[in-house]
Amino acid sequence: MEPIRAERQTVRFFDGLEVDGYRMPNGEFRVGITGASRVLGYPDNWLYRILITGESRKQNQALQGLGFTQETLKIVSETIRGDREAETISLRDFNRLISYAVFDGKKAALALQLSLTEVALNDFFVDAFGEPPLSIEEKRRLFYEAYAATISPENWREMDREDILRLALPGDEPQLQDGIWNE
Repeated sequence: MEPIRAERQTVRFFDGLEVDGYRMPNGEFRVGITGASRVLGYPDNWLYRILITGESRKQNQALQGLGFTQETLKIVSETIRGDREAETISLRDFNRLISYAVFDGKKAALALQLSLTEVALNDFFVDAFGEPPLSIEEKRRLFYEAYAATISPENWREMDREDILRLALPGDEPQLQDGIWNE
């Protein structure tokens, strides 16, 4: 099947924590599987190995048990250097993937899930009390504070964003390649 042409943007939760987002011609939003793997604390190729190469039946079955459809779409988007292909999943599947990673003990996934929930809950309560909605920057600040407090509950206020991300996500050091430290 030919890749579908889609619009690409970086979805930034806060500086350093982001995924590639895609808007399909029908308006549907999707997430790139590499970034999805990364923000959950897995190696970049983790989801590719499960969905495309079929490496792990056990993980596949667990994901299906959470309602994960395993449906990917190959898309093409324009970049400065030309067209770029990417494999994507739906937002609904990304949400189920977050739950799976939390059950799998990934601290980065727990921080992401709790932060997203805190921002969403805050939105509903702000609305219920007739207050103006938070700006996207205020939401990012709230998100970051919840994320950082989950990753490092004791002293996150003294740490910078890079330290927080280093605790949550696979690093670049050779001994930390492929997320081994985070498994």
